[in-house]
Amino acid sequence: MKNRPDIEKPHIRPKPMQVSVIVPVYKAEKYLEACIESILCQTMPDFELLLVDDGSPDRSGAICDRYAARDGRVRVFHGPNRGVSRARNTGLDQARGEFVVFVDADDTLAPDHLEQFCNSGIGEDGIVFTNLIEERPPHGGRERVRQYPVPDRRITPQQGHAACMVVLAELLRIRCFGWTWNKMFSRATIKRLGLRFDETLSYAEDEVFTARYCCHITHLVSHSHPTYRYRFVAGSLLHRPIDPEVLIRTRTLLDGIYATEYYNDEMRYLTCRLFFSRLRRELRRCASSESPQADLLARTMIDNWQRLRRYARPEYRRSFYDRKILLLGWLACGGGKPRRTIRLVRGLHL
Repeated sequence: MKNRPDIEKPHIRPKPMQVSVIVPVYKAEKYLEACIESILCQTMPDFELLLVDDGSPDRSGAICDRYAARDGRVRVFHGPNRGVSRARNTGLDQARGEFVVFVDADDTLAPDHLEQFCNSGIGEDGIVFTNLIEERPPHGGRERVRQYPVPDRRITPQQGHAACMVVLAELLRIRCFGWTWNKMFSRATIKRLGLRFDETLSYAEDEVFTARYCCHITHLVSHSHPTYRYRFVAGSLLHRPIDPEVLIRTRTLLDGIYATEYYNDEMRYLTCRLFFSRLRRELRRCASSESPQADLLARTMIDNWQRLRRYARPEYRRSFYDRKILLLGWLACGGGKPRRTIRLVRGLHL
């Protein structure tokens, strides 16, 4: 009997992994094990965990290696300390999942975090938001926990980009827009747009990334069910005083993104409102009222106040906080004189 010739089998491409979870790691040994355990215990098993050790001087790198040796889903990348943006970019370069999720090394996830994301049904040019719980250190013997009022929303591709902007304004209003760690992104969209974290920024680099990504979204989902637990760590980058020049350069970059046709006037109004509050806080932190930094912040506050007034339509001024900010802006910046602004903000705590 003649041997039958081998029949060439069609090449079948394996289904891509569903999610790549990227965790930048730096000086996180106190919380890192809890973070990793919460990820490995997910109810949705189709993921990889990328731990990017950003030159940690503590035991963080060794902890990462130990988990990689125990679980095949874990991959570790060690490098010199070059900042969180470089670490996240390394994770993006190595990711193999259809979607990308970012987690900070001192935070934890609920067991259904990835399952909720993946059941949202988004595809390329989509984004998913989840609610979060903010955990602050106990004060006066009492635990301080805050849950954000993230709404349940679903915008379909048929409704399109403009409808997405309405929901993004809702999220920006409650300060849940800019972070990367309560979202799931499409890796195909990131690759197509060539998106990277800006390694020259030390402030709001995640908001810049998110804002650039959301320029091109066609559909989104947001969940009110909180699955991300954010740990407030004193002295972290998010809560340190910011160099005024760094703050202003970053906001100028963001203003350029929000000024494009992809965003609406309510988003521009809300970013001006948030920037005004940050400028007030940094002006109060200045060592001296006579310093060049105080003068720079005051001049920027006045300029931002003018733009805030331009975008402040009556339908956007829905809350007491809106009216309060506009009143404070008028009192502190209405005269257009930096010295007066410094005196009122620092002396009267406007």
